[in-house]
Amino acid sequence: MDSQWIFNFLLVFQFLVIVMLVVWLWRVQRRLNRIQDQQSEAELGQKKQVQVLASGSIGMGRRLVAIEKRLNMAVERQSEIISKEGSVSYNRAMELLEMGATVDDLVSKCGLIRAEAELISLLKKESRLNSQSSK
Repeated sequence: MDSQWIFNFLLVFQFLVIVMLVVWLWRVQRRLNRIQDQQSEAELGQKKQVQVLASGSIGMGRRLVAIEKRLNMAVERQSEIISKEGSVSYNRAMELLEMGATVDDLVSKCGLIRAEAELISLLKKESRLNSQSSK
């Protein structure tokens, strides 16, 4: 009878161990499910943040392209203005040379640098010499 009692005790003990293992596995499974749900929520949050950042970057890129176009247009206009002003001052320098102005007069009245004024003066002298020699 002792062996029967030991056998029954071991059987009940095994049953209890199995029940405890099942309960423990069930708790672990629930904990894993909660962690997985939290990770899914975090992933969705990160995806939303990436979408917001991407749309912001796209908008900023478009604004930069528009600003770059405006800058290029402004640079072109500035170049045109400078070239128009430059040709006006060169024309004015030629007129002053015909009236007998000196290089210093060209520098002060036309806003040219000395090298430009000297070059225009030389060109004007050459054109006078060529026109006189052809006559």
